[in-house]
Order: sequence, then structure tokens, then C-alpha cells
Amino acid sequence: MVTTQKARGEPAPVKRRKATAATPVKPVIKAVKTVKRVTRVIQQSPAGQAGAAAQAMVRAGKSSRLAREVRDKVVVVTGASSGIGEDCALKLAAAGAIVILAARTPGKLAQTVAKIEQQGWRAFAYACDISDLADCDRFCKTVLDQHGHVDILINNAGRSIRRSVKHSFDRFHDFERTMQLNFFGALRLIFGFAPTMLARKQGHIINISSIGVLASPPRFSAYVASKAALDAFSWCAASEFADSNVRFTTINMPLVRTPMIAPTRLYDAFPALSPDQAAELVMKAVIEKPKRVATGLGLVGAVAQALTPGISEFVLNQAFRLFPDSLAAQGREGDAADADAQGLARNPVELARKLFSQVFSGVHW
Repeated sequence: MVTTQKARGEPAPVKRRKATAATPVKPVIKAVKTVKRVTRVIQQSPAGQAGAAAQAMVRAGKSSRLAREVRDKVVVVTGASSGIGEDCALKLAAAGAIVILAARTPGKLAQTVAKIEQQGWRAFAYACDISDLADCDRFCKTVLDQHGHVDILINNAGRSIRRSVKHSFDRFHDFERTMQLNFFGALRLIFGFAPTMLARKQGHIINISSIGVLASPPRFSAYVASKAALDAFSWCAASEFADSNVRFTTINMPLVRTPMIAPTRLYDAFPALSPDQAAELVMKAVIEKPKRVATGLGLVGAVAQALTPGISEFVLNQAFRLFPDSLAAQGREGDAADADAQGLARNPVELARKLFSQVFSGVHW
């Protein structure tokens, strides 16, 4: 195009504006490549290898603590056929737990069970649609009939919807669906297993929540509201159950690269935890039983909203304007959905998105 403009004798300022729009991107791409090269050099150096060895020792120590905590205990993991749930099931089974897997698809559950049994570990799978309350009741009864009790419940199954409120006015069912699975389904399982926990004076309920509850990102009103409801219930119930040695832990999970976020192609270029890294946060909760597990950024977001709500709202509004609704969220179709989010930044707007997502790493935008 530049060549055509020159051939037609168009004024130089047009050419300069075009060049100016593209040039800020080149230093960023070059810097990213430089960082990667430096990282490789550090990893291959004696210091880097020593650091890797130290991390391996820390992980080995954590595995030993996990084994002491869960060996021969009955642990229920929902959403266990993929992503965070599957990784949690594998880690818990390796530590000697009796793992109960729950998910909607029997075939995928069978694959996870096969992975576990091939290693000589124990696992049982029961297909259950957590959004169906009657199915939740059937699942709880089956587990209690077969295993007697549940020591640890990990409410991991969840549904996320990324859509702005203005595109949700005629989609009330989006809010009903997320609430049905993320809140009512999880609550039904708690109500099914908590009575035996209280009777035995032993139990731990771990709810996989979202960093969104702390940071309130735009376009996630349905998802965040459903997770916030479960968080609020847990904090209230925890004080009632404390003297019965039944603990609650809320994990405000940052963005994780799982099948749940795969449809939003905008996230392809975003920094995100791997399912293994996310599962490590869950194992930390199993071992330490904290009230909350959250990233520093999530806690900063919560403090910012409490102390400087106006500034927090301004920043979130900039994010709302910067990251658009997908074509699907707008009720439109086409292969171009989220195409502007692919790869590295190619223009100033995409550069701004990339930098914003890096600064607020882990937040759902």
C-alpha cells in the first residue's frame, strides 16, 4: 500500500502516519524475543540448573506433606474429566487418596480413571451433571452408600460466560445457567456431604472461585455473581462449622488455560496458569487449609475497590473499552470472531491490549 501511495504521488504525511502506527510494535516483539533468549541462557546456566533442582526439592517436600494429609481419605473432585479437576485427581491419587471423580461425560471420566489406575492408584468415577439438583442428590447418595463418608470436597466444576450486560438484556438464561452450576450445584453437594462431616467432626470443603470476585472485571457479571454467591455462603457457614472441625477454603483462581476459556480466542495471547499450576494451588489448600488462596493481584484488586472505588472503576472501564465483546457474545457469527486478538500485537490498539493483560496478569478480560 505504501508503494502504491508513493506511485500515485500521495503526500508524505500519509506515509509517515502509517509507519508511525506500526513502529511501536517492533521494539516490543524484539524485547519479547530477547527476554526468551535470556531466559534460556539462565535456565541452562549452573545457577539456573541449581534453581531447578531446588524447586524440585520443594515440590518433593510438598508431595510428602500432601501424602500425609490425604492418604486413605475420600476426596471428591467435580469437573474431574479435564483441566484443573483432572490434574487435581491425578495428584491426589498419587498421594494415596481415594479419589471420587464427578463430571457429565462418562467416557472422559473413564479415561481419567484409566490414567490413575495405570499408575496403581485408586479412583472411582460417577457421572453427574452438577447443574441438575436431582442428579446431585443421586450422586451424593451413591458416594455415601459406596464409601461411607467424604473427607474432602473440591467444588471445581464451573461455567463461565463472557458477555457485557448490554448484550445480556434478552439472555436472562445466561445468569440462570451460571447460578445453577456454580452456586446451586456446588451448594447441593455441600448439603449432601456436610452432615456426615459434622457428625464425624472432620471435613474440608474447597471451593474453586475466581479472581473476578476480587477484581470485578467487566463482561463477567453472570460468572462473577455466581462465584461471589458461593464465596459469601462459605464465609458464613465456616463460622458455624468451625467448632466441628469442618473447614472451608475459597480459592480465587486466576486465569487458567483450560477448555472453559478455549472458546474465547482473545485469551490465546494472554498469560495464564497451566492446569498443573492451578492444581498446585488446590494442593496448597488441601495441605494448609487456609481461609483463602489468592494471588497478590487479586488481593490488590479487592483492596483497591474498597479504598479507591472511583479509581478502580476508571481502570476497569478502560479495560471494558479496550477488550471488545466477541462476535458470538454480540449474537453475530463468523470466522472473524476474536480474530483481532490473535498472536502478538500488530497495531497500537492490540499493543495496548497486550500490555494491559501483562500488567494485570491472571485477570479475566
